[in-house]
Amino acid sequence: MGEILAFVSIKGGVGKTTLAIETASALANRYDKKVLLVDANFSAPNVALYLDLTNDLTLHDALSGTLLHNAIYESNGFDVVPASLYYKNEVNIFKLKQILDKFRERYDFIIIDSSPNYEELRPVIAAADKIFIVTSPDEVTLTTSLKAACAAKEQKTPVVGIIVNRIRSPKHEYNLREIEKISSIPVMAKIYDDKVMAKSTYEKMPITILNKNHHISKEIGRFASAISGEAETLTILEKVFSRVHREKVNRELYKDKFYESVFK
Repeated sequence: MGEILAFVSIKGGVGKTTLAIETASALANRYDKKVLLVDANFSAPNVALYLDLTNDLTLHDALSGTLLHNAIYESNGFDVVPASLYYKNEVNIFKLKQILDKFRERYDFIIIDSSPNYEELRPVIAAADKIFIVTSPDEVTLTTSLKAACAAKEQKTPVVGIIVNRIRSPKHEYNLREIEKISSIPVMAKIYDDKVMAKSTYEKMPITILNKNHHISKEIGRFASAISGEAETLTILEKVFSRVHREKVNRELYKDKFYESVFK
C-alpha cells in the first residue's frame, strides 16, 4: 500500500511545487516507483503550469463527485492530478483524504503539493502519512514554515524532515545544524539556488530529466533514495571524495526506519 507524502510550508515562493515535481520524477524515473503527484493548492495551483498540462478535469472535479481516475494525466514518467485555477463552484476540500485513500494500492507513493494557506493546508495534513517541511534558510521563512510543522503535530501527522531549498548566501543564512536546533526536525536535503530552476520552468520539464547530472538532480535523487529505501546512486568519484554530511546521516536513519517498517 502506497505512502502519502506532503510537501508543506506556510509561505509562498519556497519551492514546494518544484520539489514535489522533482521528487516524483526521481522516484519514478530513477527508482522505478509508481508515483501519483497531486496538486492540492486549491486556490492557486501551479503543477499544471509547470508541466504544461492541458487539463479538462481536475482535483476540483474529483472533490465535486467526478471519479478521480478521470483527472489523472501522465507526465514525465509519473501520474499527475492537477487542480483548477478558475474553478467556479464550492468544493469540500476535506474529502481529499477519502479520495486519495482509494488509490493507495495503485501507487508506491502519492505526493501532495500543498497550499501555503493555513486553511487549505489542514486537509492536506489530514490526508498525508508523513510531512516534509520546505523552507529556505533565512530566519523569516524558517519561522513561518515551522507553523506548518505545528499544524501537523496538532493533527498528529508525523513531520519526518526538512528540505532546505534556495540556499543563496551560506554566510548570511542558517546552517543545517542551526536549522535542526531551532526546529527539532532532521534536515533531509539541502539545495542551492541555481539558474537551472528557471530553465526547468521555461522548458516545462523537471531538472531531474533536463539535466540528470546537475547537483540539484543528484541531491533530489539522494533524497528520493531515502524515501524509497533504495541505495543512493553514487559515481566512483563521489564515493571517493564524499564526506559525511548531516543530511546524508539523516537520510540513512530515515532509510533504516523504512526497512524496519517493511520487515515488521
